[in-house]
Amino acid sequence: MSNWFFLAQATGNAQAAAGSQMGFMVFLVIMLVVYWVFLIRPQSKKRKELAQKLSNLKKGDRVVTIGGIHGKVVSVKEKVVVLRIDDRAEITFDKNAISTVEAQGKEEPAAADNKEKEEEVEKNNEEK
Repeated sequence: MSNWFFLAQATGNAQAAAGSQMGFMVFLVIMLVVYWVFLIRPQSKKRKELAQKLSNLKKGDRVVTIGGIHGKVVSVKEKVVVLRIDDRAEITFDKNAISTVEAQGKEEPAAADNKEKEEEVEKNNEEK
């Protein structure tokens, strides 16, 4: 009779252990999904976006290199970009060394504001 008691107790422990393992597996799957959504997916989107910008890189674009050098693109070749960092200084970089593209052939916002102010001043002068 005591054998039946131990056998029933062993069966109950095995079922509890199986339930515990199943809970752990569900937790592990949820953690992997969260990791993918918050870390892997955004990074791959950024990488694709940068690759797109690098393929569309053209003369006049403002960029920042991985070393922190800000410059304006002077010429673009297949794998090489020449940046003007000063009035007289030009540096050649590999395209992979560009970390961000700040403005693609657009006029800088400060310059645009200055144009608008100049136009307003001209209008005021014409009215007088």
